[in-house]
Amino acid sequence: MNELKLTAQGEGYAAGTCGNLSTFSGKVFVKECLGSTGAEISVGQLQAGEALPFTHHHKQNEEIYLVLSGTCVFTLDGHDVEAGSGTVVRVSPTVKRTLRNTGNEPLVYVCIQAREDSLQQYTMTDGVID
Repeated sequence: MNELKLTAQGEGYAAGTCGNLSTFSGKVFVKECLGSTGAEISVGQLQAGEALPFTHHHKQNEEIYLVLSGTCVFTLDGHDVEAGSGTVVRVSPTVKRTLRNTGNEPLVYVCIQAREDSLQQYTMTDGVID
């Protein structure tokens, strides 16, 4: 299993790496390493035929999955949704979910968790050009 390694840090920023995604295995969470306070982000990998070992839901956080490589099926409240590289899936907190790799190569994905209905601003309203 890989770990996230801090590569740079300064007042108000931090950067890290989980290594080469083509050889990445397991799952890493970035919160502790980078000190994030508004979202939880993880990078995960499942081998061919492998699945998450559980079905789960959340109390407050929605999840957004970005499939980087491979193919998979999300099971969302009993409904199967096929996904592949470039697919983005949003899941509200109460939806029961699991994920399985349906391809012949590793599945690599990013999962972002943030409190549902907490987005106050976004790039066009929060960004300031300096």
